[in-house]
Amino acid sequence: MVRDMAETIVAVIVVAVLTVVAGFGALFFKKGASQLDFNILHQLRNKNLLAGLFLYLAPTPIYLYCLKIANLSIIYPVTSLTYVWVPLISIRFLKEHMNIYKWLGILFIVAGVSIIAYTSARF
Repeated sequence: MVRDMAETIVAVIVVAVLTVVAGFGALFFKKGASQLDFNILHQLRNKNLLAGLFLYLAPTPIYLYCLKIANLSIIYPVTSLTYVWVPLISIRFLKEHMNIYKWLGILFIVAGVSIIAYTSARF
């Protein structure tokens, strides 16, 4: 039981870190979209698009392992932290702006994920 709880906690932390990676993947997709056209050969040279694809796909085996060792009902809500990182990354690297409603949304996401992670670790 203690080992299962420890594995779950590690899986939650790892998935939380992977959400940061996915956030940067979204950033590179956004940058790559500015060069988007329907010529496949051009897109194979679109470094930003390829970086975004890599940042989405490379962590998949790690994510799958986390799903193996922890409950989906715990791990999947943690992936919503991507919705926290993307606006923060957008502010920093794309000079986008936030309003109070976006900040409240981020607060609710963090609160929800925290409640799920905390109650799952306790029971």
